[in-house]
Amino acid sequence: MYQITAAIHYPLDLAGIFAFALCGALLAVRKDFGVFGTVVLAEVTGLGGGLFRDIVLGVTPIAFTDLGYALAPVGAAAIVFFSLTAQRHPMVCEVLDAAALGLFSVTGTMKGLAHGFGPLPSVALGVATAVGGGTFSGVLAREIPPVLRWDQDLYALPAVTGAGGVGALHGMRMLTVPTALWVGIAAFVLRLLALHFHWRAPRSLAWRSRQPAGFPLPGAAVPAFQPTLPPRQNLEHTLRMRSFDVSPHRQAREHTLQLRLPRVEGSSARRTPVPHRAPAHGRDDFPIRR
Repeated sequence: MYQITAAIHYPLDLAGIFAFALCGALLAVRKDFGVFGTVVLAEVTGLGGGLFRDIVLGVTPIAFTDLGYALAPVGAAAIVFFSLTAQRHPMVCEVLDAAALGLFSVTGTMKGLAHGFGPLPSVALGVATAVGGGTFSGVLAREIPPVLRWDQDLYALPAVTGAGGVGALHGMRMLTVPTALWVGIAAFVLRLLALHFHWRAPRSLAWRSRQPAGFPLPGAAVPAFQPTLPPRQNLEHTLRMRSFDVSPHRQAREHTLQLRLPRVEGSSARRTPVPHRAPAHGRDDFPIRR
């Protein structure tokens, strides 16, 4: 009774997968992936949540039976990889991603209910469907997924709003396609408001306190043993910061700032600055004092 007709569900699914895949392709380009890596990350971002949902439900993933589901991320990857338009307007991709987030949080929950799951498992399945692709792509790109970070605009809460709203309507026996549509719109609007006003999840009290990082919290046990450097060991620490920017009228440029800390010989060695050396391969070595 919660099934959406195929004439409506199929194009909505493709649009949501395409929107998610755009964000995955942007992440791949930002990480300087090749064309194959960009396609892979787009596929994972667009199809990851749906694949996880179908595996939990014990049904054959539709991405393996319908070619359109596999081609939509390829198209998104091609647009991002071979054009600078999407890279110059990331907010457009964020808006499309917000729409897909609201859509999949609702349809994932409804699919769980249609397969006999209870309200709470269905809500969890809906949230996993909405955020699963982004989580998988973040792991592949060696980034903390936005759904887990406090310094990113609210992402999990809109998904919980969409999935939880469907679960609540099911409990009140008011779940229909129009009411589910309104819940999806509410999740979409919440995500847009979070992007506009930069609403974020609260941090832990340990990080919000004024106590400097690295010091024990009040009442915490102080370790009796603190490791020290072995004597007469030559150490050289290098910090590299890379930034990649795309100017509207210039080619893409990559800037690298490399900082080197001096070598330390023994525990009582004098702390002297590293002599400046000639730049190599266009990068400068900046000596600093410890």
